[in-house]
Amino acid sequence: MKEIFLVLVPTLTIVPTAIAAAFAMRKISYTAIEGMTRQPEVAPQLFTAMIVAMALVEALVIYCLVIALMVAAKI
Repeated sequence: MKEIFLVLVPTLTIVPTAIAAAFAMRKISYTAIEGMTRQPEVAPQLFTAMIVAMALVEALVIYCLVIALMVAAKI
């Protein structure tokens, strides 16, 4: 039973977070590229903002991974 929890708890913590992060990154990149095509003169600023936003989303996934591993270590 403990082995099942070792697999399920991290999986059920990471998978929804990764899916949500993928959709968030898709929305971020779509919006940034759309803005770059509408106003090419602000493309460098939009690109920088896009990279920072994606890094913050990725940091959230990494935090969830750390929490999942900590929970798995307690089981």
